[in-house]
Amino acid sequence: MAPGNGHNAQLTLSDGGQLTVTGTRLMTLGGDSATNGSGKLFVTGEDAKFTLTSASLYVGQYGQGELQVSGGGKVYLEGASRGMVLADHKTSTGIVGVDGQGSLIDIQGNLTVGGDGNGYLNITNGGTVNTHSVYNGYSLLIGGFNGDNTVGGYVLVDGAGSSLNVGGDMYIGNSSSGILTISDGAKVNVLGSANSYLADSKNDVENSVLVTGQESAWNAGNILFIGRDNSSGTLTVNNGGEVTVSQGIGVGYGDYSASAPSDGINVINIGGAKGSAAQAAGYLNTPYLQLFTADKSILNLNHTDNSGSYLLGADIDGSGTINQLAGTTILTGDSAGFSGKTEVSGGRLIVNGELGGQVNIGEFGTLGGGGVIYGNVENAGLLAPGIVQPQTFANGTSSGFTTLTINGNYNGNGGTLLLNGQLSGDSSPTDKLIVNGNTSGLTKLMVNNISGAGNETQEGIQVVQVNGLSDGSFVLEGRAVAGAYEYFLHSGSKSVYDDGHWYLRSELNDQPGGGGEKPEPGVIIRPEPGAYIGNLAAANAMFMHSLHDRLGEPRYTESLKDQTSTPTSMWLRIAGSRAESQSGQGQINIKTNSAIVQLGGDVAQWTNNQTDRLHLGLMAGYGKADTSSGSTLISSSAKGTTDGYSVGAYATWYQNDTDRTGLYVDSWLQYGWFNNEVKGDSLRNERYDSDGISASIETGYTLKLWQTSDKALFVEPQAQVTWLGVTMDDHLESGGTNVSQADSGYLQTRLGGRLFLNGYSDLDKGRQRTFQPFAELNWIHNTKDNKINFDHPVTSAINLKQEGIRDIAELKLGVEGQINQNLTTWFHIGQQLGSQDYKRTEGLVGIKYSF
Repeated sequence: MAPGNGHNAQLTLSDGGQLTVTGTRLMTLGGDSATNGSGKLFVTGEDAKFTLTSASLYVGQYGQGELQVSGGGKVYLEGASRGMVLADHKTSTGIVGVDGQGSLIDIQGNLTVGGDGNGYLNITNGGTVNTHSVYNGYSLLIGGFNGDNTVGGYVLVDGAGSSLNVGGDMYIGNSSSGILTISDGAKVNVLGSANSYLADSKNDVENSVLVTGQESAWNAGNILFIGRDNSSGTLTVNNGGEVTVSQGIGVGYGDYSASAPSDGINVINIGGAKGSAAQAAGYLNTPYLQLFTADKSILNLNHTDNSGSYLLGADIDGSGTINQLAGTTILTGDSAGFSGKTEVSGGRLIVNGELGGQVNIGEFGTLGGGGVIYGNVENAGLLAPGIVQPQTFANGTSSGFTTLTINGNYNGNGGTLLLNGQLSGDSSPTDKLIVNGNTSGLTKLMVNNISGAGNETQEGIQVVQVNGLSDGSFVLEGRAVAGAYEYFLHSGSKSVYDDGHWYLRSELNDQPGGGGEKPEPGVIIRPEPGAYIGNLAAANAMFMHSLHDRLGEPRYTESLKDQTSTPTSMWLRIAGSRAESQSGQGQINIKTNSAIVQLGGDVAQWTNNQTDRLHLGLMAGYGKADTSSGSTLISSSAKGTTDGYSVGAYATWYQNDTDRTGLYVDSWLQYGWFNNEVKGDSLRNERYDSDGISASIETGYTLKLWQTSDKALFVEPQAQVTWLGVTMDDHLESGGTNVSQADSGYLQTRLGGRLFLNGYSDLDKGRQRTFQPFAELNWIHNTKDNKINFDHPVTSAINLKQEGIRDIAELKLGVEGQINQNLTTWFHIGQQLGSQDYKRTEGLVGIKYSF
């Protein structure tokens, strides 16, 4: 039977139409001789059925043939070993479509897609094609009996529920190209103990399989062979697609053995091809992968990390090439026998199993893991054994630190070694690099502290172990810090300085020309504690003031007493200061520049006897301080910033508000809140808050020492007690160090006196303009030292303080003046000196308007 033999013919079975054809040879759609022609058969609908028994079905023998099964229609090919052929001859084209749930072609024999011509098989939207037996060595052949590179077989299996089930060996690309696409949840299953062959040809043709989309799957049987003789084959698995092979995959297998590998380029792509954009990975499920041919059997890992790291558990063998291009790939298999090369040019390759051969880390590549590399490693990128940061548990222990072992040689070609560690004493757990061969070249070492509290070291924390010749150089890139300590990289332990290994110690390196003798400065304190201390000290001192700081000469308000029974005022003061101090027994220099603006005014006044007066007022302010903290032993530094606001109230009582003599008592209460930041060199920004209440009570007694008609000299002994209650929130640094305030608030006392001269010049007679120069001398005592803890919850803490502030001498010089009966102003400069080089210089200007 030959519909379309030399002519165009079409047969449609629908609406329950059924046809059974019995023959002894074949049935042809599209010409059974060189006369060509076209033939089409359509089987559509649930009850439509076409059955061919004892004959093969050729869809396009010499001409154009087409078979379409849809809507649940069914085609049964029974009793013939060669079940169906699409495009038998070079001049022919065969097209078969199976579309929709329940649509079926069931073939008892085998299936050829693209005999010597172009064959197209499309299984879509839940359609199914089954082959049941083997003829001429295969159950499914895609791409040719005796074709060439101008023709091929093309199979698309697309959509959830679509399936192609193969009852024997499956070949993709024989004498002509074979292309198989499995997408959008479709499945191709090679049943029983059969194998799959991709690019099984002596012709130089390209062949490919693409498995893409979630739940798309190619179950390829026992063994998948890719690449024979000159033929090239490419398997791409991406976007959640899955390939499963029960025994293993051979890439570039040649004549089915490693003795005569393929001359073609044979590739497996996980994600995208090399040179193309990365795509989400697919899954390659097989226990064994052999890359037979050097430079021609290739595994490309070019995927995204959208679904997390990609896990490849196969044992890899052979002399081919592994290209890590993008994404994170984790190798867990035993690949010690691999003798090829691994190029890590992008993304991250984590070796948690064993890997043989040469490994080259490119500029943008990262190699990590806790496995063993048996070959040599060339590092021009990043070597990071513990890429995934370990977790710290409530009891302070850590897991996840990793040791990477290189059994070959290691050359640091300007690359970087990144290690995580819980830095403390000598026994600190860390990532580690072991090189059983020799080292050479230059490597930059970066250390990432994970919850380490810091501690003094003795021999040091070994981070690189070299069991061969230690000719390589490792230099610390950035900083290694934990708790309050700074760590440095040393070649050799403290007792055996030439052992060839590399250690972190909390002490300085050997100085150039030191001949291996180590300096003994004690532990090195990092500069960040100085920034925390500077922030805390600035926040507490920012809005602290005396009566004269706030109001200048408060009794100038009395000039309005004859005009109003309750004279009042509004005032504004602006102050700036620079403080210098030390911490860490002189290792840290702290310099803080502060500026504030504060304003307020009286809201009520009372008097009991017409000579005394009680003033009540409100105030608010804003301030900012910048701290620089530098080490005297190392070049590292840190910056601190605090800015915040205060609101409060004050009350002042004057015993004699008439002649400016007698006793006064001043008190104030403020609440302040602050935003703080610390930034160390090469470290992350640390942000935290602080707040608290400050309060003061001050008293003084003004005595007139001398007076003329236009001048009077006064002395005013003073005493003040201030509670400084601004405290910082406990802060956990990004590296795991807990920073907290050791003491919650403290008292400051001030005892001193002021000498001032009140008077006016001849030009100001009768103009109510007076000026009052003054000098003030104080002794200031602080009960605490702005102490900060740097510790871990389960380890002992180290605390550092602001040194030299317990007892301070202060001198102020300034002028207070009344411009007219409403307006007064004042300014002063002050200098504080303490022990251990503490000093603070300040300047203040204020203005008050009375009404």
